[in-house]
Amino acid sequence: MILRVKEIGNKIQFSVQDFGKGIDPKYKDRLFDRYFQIPGSNKSGTGLGLAISKEFIEAQGGEISMQSEIGVGSIFFIQLNKALR
Repeated sequence: MILRVKEIGNKIQFSVQDFGKGIDPKYKDRLFDRYFQIPGSNKSGTGLGLAISKEFIEAQGGEISMQSEIGVGSIFFIQLNKALR
């Protein structure tokens, strides 16, 4: 896993990269939906984690997104506005 933080204009971008099996592109649009779990996934859970994260980040004026490639892994990006002084 690789964690990165970089400044992009008036925003701070955080990214988390893994080297897992990746996420099939057909699930990309549903990944942040409440209760959605990728079919056949071995992980247990409620399917709420990414949905709650998205709601919280967007409530702060930020954005969350992801890129993934089967067999390569995934990168999740979070962008938040810098604090005003």
